[in-house]
Amino acid sequence: MKLNLNILNVSFYLILTGIFFLPFNSWNGISILGEYYRDSCVLFFLLAFFILLFKKKIKLPLHSPIFYSLIVFLVWAAATTALNFETVTDNYFKQTSGVIRFLRQYFSLILAAFILPITFYNSFLNIDPKRIIYLIRKAIYYSFVIVIVYAIIEVLVVKFNLINLKKPVLNLFDYFPFVEAKTDLRLKRISSVTFEPPALGTYLITIFAWMCSYIITSKSYFRFLPALLVIVLAFISGSRAAFFIIVVQAFIFVFAISQSFQYNKIFSKIVLISAAAITIGFLAFAPKILNYVDNEIQSFKLNDNDHSLSNKSRFGIQYAMYKVFLDNPVIGAGYGQQAFEARSKYPPWAKRNNWEFRLKYLNQNNKRFPPGYNLYLRLAAETGALGLLSFLLFMCFISIWCYNNLFKQKNLLAIIVFVSMSGFMLNWLKMDTFRIYGFWICLALIFVSSTKKISDV
Repeated sequence: MKLNLNILNVSFYLILTGIFFLPFNSWNGISILGEYYRDSCVLFFLLAFFILLFKKKIKLPLHSPIFYSLIVFLVWAAATTALNFETVTDNYFKQTSGVIRFLRQYFSLILAAFILPITFYNSFLNIDPKRIIYLIRKAIYYSFVIVIVYAIIEVLVVKFNLINLKKPVLNLFDYFPFVEAKTDLRLKRISSVTFEPPALGTYLITIFAWMCSYIITSKSYFRFLPALLVIVLAFISGSRAAFFIIVVQAFIFVFAISQSFQYNKIFSKIVLISAAAITIGFLAFAPKILNYVDNEIQSFKLNDNDHSLSNKSRFGIQYAMYKVFLDNPVIGAGYGQQAFEARSKYPPWAKRNNWEFRLKYLNQNNKRFPPGYNLYLRLAAETGALGLLSFLLFMCFISIWCYNNLFKQKNLLAIIVFVSMSGFMLNWLKMDTFRIYGFWICLALIFVSSTKKISDV
C-alpha cells in the first residue's frame, strides 16, 4: 500500500512538472514523437503514465457519462476509417500512405484524448481536490513568471530595437531546459519561450482562468495582476485570435462570478475598475484604439499586405475541408485522411501567388501535412456528420457539467473549468489539433470532482 501511495505521489508531481513546462517548446524536440516532438510537457506526462502502469491498476471514470461519450467518439474515429478502408489504402501523399497516416493520427488522438486524461485522473484521484487546484495553479504561476520575464526582454529587443540585449541577456535562456532563445525581427511578433506566437496564444488561453482565480482567493492588492499580464501579453504577442478569445474569457469570468452571492463584492470591484480603466484608456488613446481595431479588421482581408498569405492559406484549407465534407457528408473520408482528399480542392484564389502551397502544403518533398486550421471542419471532413455530432455531444456533456456546478454549487473549480473550456472551444475554430493539454487536465478534474461529489472546492 505504501509503494502504491509513493507511486501515486511521484506520478502527481511529474504531472505538476509537466504543467510547469507547458510553454517550454522552442527547442528542436524529439522527432520520434511525431506531432508531439516539441512538447516538453508530454515527456513528464508519459513518464507519469508508465509509472501508473507499473502500479498495475489504472482506474477508469466509469461513473461519468462524459467519459462514455468520449469513448463513442474515439470508436467512431476508427470505425469511419474502416468503412473507408478501400479509399484509405489507395491514398498516398507526401511519401505517406493513407494507412500509415491513419495509424499516426489515431495514435496521436488516443494519446491526447485517452491516455493523458486517464493519467491525470489517476494521479489526481487520491489527492485532496483543493490541494490539486492550488498546486496546479502554483506550477502555472511560476512558469508564467519565466514566460513574462522572457517576453519583456523580447519586447525590448523586437519592438524597441535594443538588439544588444539579445546575446548577453536573452541568450541566457538557452540554459533553460527545452528552450532555444530566438526573436522575430522581421514580423516583430512575440513568442516568449514557445516556438511561435500562436503557440504562446494557446498557452495564454490555457492559463487565463487559473490566473483569474487569484482574484477570487487572494486578498492581495496585486491579485488582478496575473490575469492582466495574460491579457497584455496576448495583445503584444501579435496573436489576434488568442487576444480575442482571452477577452471573451474575461467577460465569461466576470459573468461566472456575478452568479455567485459569495463573489458579489469581487464582481462589483471588477466592474468598477474595468469601467474606470476603459473610460480613461479610451479618452486618452481613442485614435490609437480606433486605428488598432480598424487594422485588425483589415488584417482578415485577403488583400492585406501583412496577413494576406496566412489568410488565403487558412481560408483556402478550410474551404477545401468543407468540400471534402460535402463529398462525404455522413461518415467522412476517414480519420486523418482530409489532406489526401483536400489537395485537389484548394481554391485557385488561395494558391495564387502563395508560396505556402507551393513549397509546403502541395510539395511532395515536404513530408509535413498541411494543418486544418479548424477542428470542427476537420472532424466533419474526416468523420462526417456522425463523427462531428458525437464530438459535439461530448462537448455538450461537459457544458452541462459546467452549468450544473457553476449555477448550483458555485465552486472555484467550476469557474476555472467553465472559463477554460469556453476558451478551448473557441480556440478550436482556428486550430485542428487535440494537443490542448489544458483541456484534458480540466476533463480529468471533472472526472475527479464527479467521483468525489465536490461541492466546496
